[in-house]
Amino acid sequence: MIVRKAAVTAGMAVAAMGLAAGVSHAGPVAAPAPAAPVSATAAPAVPSLPFHDVASREENDRAFAQFGAQVGIAVTVGSLVGTMAGAGIGCVATLPACIPGLVTGAGIGGVVGTIVAGGPTLGVSAYQLWETYNAAPGTSIYADRGE
Repeated sequence: MIVRKAAVTAGMAVAAMGLAAGVSHAGPVAAPAPAAPVSATAAPAVPSLPFHDVASREENDRAFAQFGAQVGIAVTVGSLVGTMAGAGIGCVATLPACIPGLVTGAGIGGVVGTIVAGGPTLGVSAYQLWETYNAAPGTSIYADRGE
């Protein structure tokens, strides 16, 4: 069933692209002659969108690299500490048969440690990345101050 839906969707996408390609290569069409003179009317003034400078490419690259490093370290350390703590708690909880509790506790502890350490770090790092992306050039914490 899923394969059939995927095949139909892919076929429809190919057909749509084929039809669009035929339309995009159509030749120019001559404009019809105007029947009556058209009076010139001015379009209403549309306010322009506010222009806002954003951080430079180097600042954005540094911010994204820092974002990846912070989240990677937090997830790695959180899962490692959570696995060790969960294994210890699982072993103690099932003291006569330590191995099943150790394995179960390690798995649960690893997931909990990843969420507990990685979640807040992801939020803070994403906020710092957003602030850098929306900062004016040279004003973010990743700007070269010595230049």
